[in-house]
Amino acid sequence: MVSIIVAYDKNRVIGKDGVMPWDIPEDMAHFKKLTTNNIVIMGRNTYNSIGKLLPNRINIILSRDKNFTVDGAYVEENIEDAFSIANNISKKENKEIFIIGGGKVYEMTIALADRLYVTLIDKAFDGDVYFPQINEQLYDKQITGMGAEPVPYQFITYTRKNY
Repeated sequence: MVSIIVAYDKNRVIGKDGVMPWDIPEDMAHFKKLTTNNIVIMGRNTYNSIGKLLPNRINIILSRDKNFTVDGAYVEENIEDAFSIANNISKKENKEIFIIGGGKVYEMTIALADRLYVTLIDKAFDGDVYFPQINEQLYDKQITGMGAEPVPYQFITYTRKNY
């Protein structure tokens, strides 16, 4: 299964100057709970913004720099190679594949997603990276949680119809 996990605001902003423009501890806990012991695929900018590999996960980083390496992670030049590795591991170890960003990686993979885990933040932030539009006709939508601090938000799961 290929899943996207993302937090965005009411205008689909996901980042500003290489970081998320909000700090919602419950969202980070939700992210950790879902992705731990699974596979995460991220772009190099997302890796750089995190600043380290995510523990207890198989990390796959996309980078066009042939000389870029990270001990303990797979580094691939294209999404096809990243998916090849992720699919092989997923089949052997029954792990879910999570796309965790950034904007360009989401654009390349949204059409492939079986499931989207979205944290929708009910506020507008200034941003320079956006999540692509979701074709909601392709998915069943379920609100799985909500909160109000520090800003109102909802956890929404989109599952591809006929999956």
